[in-house]
Amino acid sequence: MTRPVRPGSSPDHPRRPHPLSARLPRFDETVQYDVIRDSLMPEEHIDGVYASESAGIALCGITNRRVILLDTAFPGGRAALITAPYSRITTVAYVSNEDENIFSRTVAIQIGRTFYEVTCRGEQQAAEIHDLITWHLIE
Repeated sequence: MTRPVRPGSSPDHPRRPHPLSARLPRFDETVQYDVIRDSLMPEEHIDGVYASESAGIALCGITNRRVILLDTAFPGGRAALITAPYSRITTVAYVSNEDENIFSRTVAIQIGRTFYEVTCRGEQQAAEIHDLITWHLIE
């Protein structure tokens, strides 16, 4: 059985650098960045802000202390800005269909018993979300 190859790697060198090494926070649009920035607490900084193509989650912000999700499919036609400290996140996973690479564009984040799916614009963005959250969970 061959090992799946992660985006940005090769079978000979599967490791990627630390997800925070030598870069500024990534974001697609300034308005999305502003939503997360305006939610920051003292001594908190943004690692990345990612737009989502998922049905409910429109935005995923990752900080040094928590994950912030913008859920636009909240009951009653409302939107909710969900905060999940890393101590409450139990799982981060790639989600793929049978015909997709296991390292797909979709990342699932489990908070308590609820899974939130973030479908990124590309596999590289999904890898960044997955790696940033994983890094915070295991550090």
